[in-house]
Amino acid sequence: MHIISDIIANKAILERAFTKHGSAAEHHYYCYRDSVESCDDPYVFVFDDDMAVFSKYDREAKEWYLFTEIVAPLEKRYALLLEVLEFIFTQSGKHVKKVWCEFEDALRKRVTSEFKNHARYVARKDAYALTWPVFDLSTWTGDKMEGKEWKDMRYYWHKYHREHKVEFKDCRDCDKTEMKKLILDWKKQRTATDRVYPEHYLHAVDHDFEGYAFNRIMVVDGKVAAITAGIQVRPDYYYSTIGVYTYTIERTGEICNMDDLINLKKNNVRFVDFGGGEEALTEFKKKFKPYQFYTTHIFSIVQKEESHD
Repeated sequence: MHIISDIIANKAILERAFTKHGSAAEHHYYCYRDSVESCDDPYVFVFDDDMAVFSKYDREAKEWYLFTEIVAPLEKRYALLLEVLEFIFTQSGKHVKKVWCEFEDALRKRVTSEFKNHARYVARKDAYALTWPVFDLSTWTGDKMEGKEWKDMRYYWHKYHREHKVEFKDCRDCDKTEMKKLILDWKKQRTATDRVYPEHYLHAVDHDFEGYAFNRIMVVDGKVAAITAGIQVRPDYYYSTIGVYTYTIERTGEICNMDDLINLKKNNVRFVDFGGGEEALTEFKKKFKPYQFYTTHIFSIVQKEESHD
């Protein structure tokens, strides 16, 4: 195992790991890079055969975060997790309160089972879980919006375009300050209880959506009203990582998300992952009729002597 902290200079190594063993929606170099905030130190643990554990250390909270699923074949992920925990708790030289993980069902169940009687570690119960909807655009019919199942959406679509002037632009043709204001206003206006972390979106704007396959800036009546953007994680799998919109114009959320899917289908994208959310956000995304869902679990690991807090 060796550790990479300069994630810019070592971009090629990190991209190789994602390309070879990536399995999750966020297994992409730019997703990881844009997740690292000013209070974070990035740490990427690289193993033989380009397997890796991507993480970051929050200097203010004194907590570690493992960046989604471990980048390795499923049968090897648990062993790599133990090696990383050994380093974090005994060799990193940092005061560590806990290590946050976000794993899908299989690895979460393995950790839960193995840690029941583990001599050193405790895996706490889920802090929360996220539901991720996935669309198969080869069978998705929303681009036509025909039939009873699309009646409501068809009504929203035509009414919106009838009442407003709607344009779509590339990020390079829009003012960054206006886009960032939309992101921050979106966070303030949200009524759902889902957790929101806008720093990732702000980083994407600052970097002109570098690494993104598509970005669609929706301008309504002359003002930036929505941003959708995403990354081609694998040849047949697209992660629609950004979907923010104004709440001041009714149904903007429905319109920008439908446009995102329609545009992706026109560009021959097959599978689209609409990102994880809790109950309220999942109910909203069901309007667009995904074909399947999966779950990720967010929980922390602590050493046994610290498990009482």
